[in-house]
Amino acid sequence: MTVTGLHSQGADRATNAGLKREADELLGFAGFRKLLAAYDGWFVGGSYSYDLMCWRDLDIYVLDPKNDLQSCFRVACHLTERLAARKSRFTNNLCEFEAGPCGLYWGIKLGDSPFRDWKLDLWFLAKEGYDNHFAYSARMRQRLTDESRRAILSIKEVYWRRKEYRDSITSDLIYRAVLDAGARTLDDFEEFLRPNRR
Repeated sequence: MTVTGLHSQGADRATNAGLKREADELLGFAGFRKLLAAYDGWFVGGSYSYDLMCWRDLDIYVLDPKNDLQSCFRVACHLTERLAARKSRFTNNLCEFEAGPCGLYWGIKLGDSPFRDWKLDLWFLAKEGYDNHFAYSARMRQRLTDESRRAILSIKEVYWRRKEYRDSITSDLIYRAVLDAGARTLDDFEEFLRPNRR
C-alpha cells in the first residue's frame, strides 16, 4: 500500500470484509505494532472489532496509565506524516475537562470526504477506561450473531450517509435496537425510535 492508495480507495459503497482488508493494510502501512510497542496494550475496537463496518473509520484504544502527553504527540506526529493526513486534531479529554472517555484523544483524517477517506479515532486511556472499552468490545462480539450483524448492517447502510447520523442517530442506538429490542428491519428500527425521540 502507498500513501496515494490510502487516499484513493474505491467507490462510496464497500462491504465490511473489504473495509476490514483496507483497514488491515492501513494499520500495517502505518506501523502500528511497532509504533505502540512501548505501551502496555492497545486494540482496535468499534465496528472493526464487531465486523460491522460501513465506512472508513477506526477506533483505536491505547493503555496509557500515565497520560503521557509527549508520547501521544509523538505517535500522532508519526501517523500524520506517515499517512499524509489532511487533518489531525488533539483534545485533552481528561476527566477534569470533559465528560466521556477519560484520556487523551487524536482525531486523524486522511481527507475531507466521509464517504471515501479514512478517519482514525485514537484514544490514550488510563486502565479503568481502557478495561471498560476492552470488556465492552468483548461483550459485543459475544452477543452478535450472523442474523443480528446482517440486521445492523442493513440499518447502518441506510442511515450513515444522512445528516442526522452521529447526531440523533448513532451506531450505539442501532446496536441497542437490534440486540436489546429485537429490531431486524428498517421499519422495526424506526418503530424503536419513536419513544426514544420524545
